[in-house]
Amino acid sequence: MFGSALRMARSSGKLILRNKAFIIIGILIPVLSTLLMDLWYRMPAADMSDGVHNLTTYDEQMAYNVDYYRYPVKVYDTIMDEDSERICNNLNSAGLFQIFRADASSLTDEQIRENAEYTANEDHVNAVIVLRENAEDTELYSIGEDERFDLLKTSLENELAGTGNTYDMPEVTFVSGGGDEVDFYKTRNISFCVAIASLAFVFGGVLILNTVFAEKKDHVYSRILLTKASKASYLLSKVLLSFTIALTQAVLMTVSFVLFVKSDIGISTLQFFTVIFLTGLIFDLMSLCAGLYFDTMAPAAILSFVIWAISALIAGTYFDISGASELYKKASLLMPQRWSMFTINRFMNGDSSGYTLMLCVTAAYLVIIFVVGVLGLRVREQE
Repeated sequence: MFGSALRMARSSGKLILRNKAFIIIGILIPVLSTLLMDLWYRMPAADMSDGVHNLTTYDEQMAYNVDYYRYPVKVYDTIMDEDSERICNNLNSAGLFQIFRADASSLTDEQIRENAEYTANEDHVNAVIVLRENAEDTELYSIGEDERFDLLKTSLENELAGTGNTYDMPEVTFVSGGGDEVDFYKTRNISFCVAIASLAFVFGGVLILNTVFAEKKDHVYSRILLTKASKASYLLSKVLLSFTIALTQAVLMTVSFVLFVKSDIGISTLQFFTVIFLTGLIFDLMSLCAGLYFDTMAPAAILSFVIWAISALIAGTYFDISGASELYKKASLLMPQRWSMFTINRFMNGDSSGYTLMLCVTAAYLVIIFVVGVLGLRVREQE
């Protein structure tokens, strides 16, 4: 059976190599996604320090620096002296509030009001404070509903009164649904690479699916079944073809990683290859088996693109989801890229159990994909 599958895989592989789309899907996108890691590595990470965030300008965007575990507060400081700095530092040190301090000493009341309204509508903020020379003139505004606003109000009143009795908030530990927590800003250059490379992996499966449709259209599949070859060997040939394409893409990315990526991304060459190859194998087979439920290439290609777009988005490869809801985090665990990020995070922390994690996840996906693929073939045969 394996010999028959190997011969069929070799024959289909020649058709794929002659397909011009293979140049883009099998070579160009994987290589470019790897080369761009040097560019992404130089992107400044969000400032997640525990101190007060002193905004460079009063209209600077805050959303990218928000710690979702704390209550973001924008302070328009019209005084800009040691007392106002002390107030901001004390509020921030309580642990519950994240203070963003903007120099508003040269702004008029109208400019402050307009910018505060813009910030409330376009940025991520839960409260606005306008610190003034006289404590009774200081303004506090709530944006949205949050019970922490009352604590902020009490703390601010204490600070303005000079008592300095801010509340010591209990430490809260957040645990992700997967038992791991991904440091997005540490792993993002690789997660961006995985996200874009996944597009090539998905359409690698589409290339194989195209051979399936072509063989059925030209009655090659029927002639194959008239020989000693079985349905199982035919399915195995497509699995071997998926394995070969994923391996080719992973090898090209690894070679590019070794030769051209100069940034230290924190993982070894073998670790990079393991994550890329197993992720590619999952997506190659996933798009192949999902496409078996269609009669033509167009809907299958659209479905594959949707799988890539949605999975990369929900998995958190483009942005940090550590502050997202528990439901979102649980949904992200269904996406292969999320487990790739868990694995990368373990590798960066010197934990070799990332190999075991990625292998187990891949095995679980392959079992599900195999069942879906067999059902897809039966559905096509019945029709």
